[in-house]
Amino acid sequence: MFKKVLSVLLAAALCVVATAGISAQAATIKLPTDCPWIYYDSQWDSYKITALNENEGVPAGTICDDVSTIYGLDITVKAASAPDTSVINNAESAGWDQHDGLDWADNGDGTYTVHFTKDGPFALFKATDGYAQICLGAWGAVDIEVVGAKWLDKDGGVIKAYGAGAGASLPKTGVLSAAVFYGIGSLLIGGGVVATKKARKED
Repeated sequence: MFKKVLSVLLAAALCVVATAGISAQAATIKLPTDCPWIYYDSQWDSYKITALNENEGVPAGTICDDVSTIYGLDITVKAASAPDTSVINNAESAGWDQHDGLDWADNGDGTYTVHFTKDGPFALFKATDGYAQICLGAWGAVDIEVVGAKWLDKDGGVIKAYGAGAGASLPKTGVLSAAVFYGIGSLLIGGGVVATKKARKED
């Protein structure tokens, strides 16, 4: 009798644990359907913004001739509130370089933008990388929809862009700081000041 009661209690406990695991799922991510370099990779269950991955249909030259000229990525999402996300710099030279708790700037129109760079500044990728991409994860209860992305060069100029705020870029002169320019740009294009995440590992 004691063994039967114990087994029932154990089964009940396992059921509670399993149910708790189901209820704590990650938030959903929606990607555009008209941009070949922003896509979901079902093999690896990964949401990608890709500069180069020939095995997944993003050949060399799609974004730029040399991925080592890429120094940053702006991502804009629609969300009910500031999302809780991870951004992973994924390349042969970077490994799986994950950064959590990013600061998303509220653009005031239901969208949020994050400005992702490596302190230095350093290029996100190396010319020898066979794949070069940023993977996105969303946690908590805030679902997101990716509506814009911009690959940026060393001076903050736009190399390749999709969607929201695609035309905005930093001046090549370097006279204005990135923070000042983004502040001015937000007034001109109706966006928000772009937040910078600094918790990065150096090359």
